[in-house]
Amino acid sequence: RKPMMSTAPEIYTLQVADGRLRFAPRGANAPLPDPLAVVSRMGDPDLLQCVVLRREDAPGGVFRLEDASGPLLAAVAEDNLALALGMGHFGELVANARYGADVFENMEEPDE
Repeated sequence: RKPMMSTAPEIYTLQVADGRLRFAPRGANAPLPDPLAVVSRMGDPDLLQCVVLRREDAPGGVFRLEDASGPLLAAVAEDNLALALGMGHFGELVANARYGADVFENMEEPDE
């Protein structure tokens, strides 16, 4: 298994309050849950992607947001509700990044 990440510039805990996600700073030296298994990759690895890791024997997991240069942040979901809401949040985030990049890449092409 590939290591989670050697260092993360930012690590957060995903908290759910009033049905919304809140990102609470976790601290750079805070341990990440272990063991983790990759269950999904969302987005474009050349632009912005989110690797979703699930805890193997406990609720929750970790979202690792990265671009072509490497990890940007990690967000720890300590329960399944935070994990489910995080999937929607990060899925929308990487989809919007891809859409925005496509718009700018195609700005010079005339509309048909």
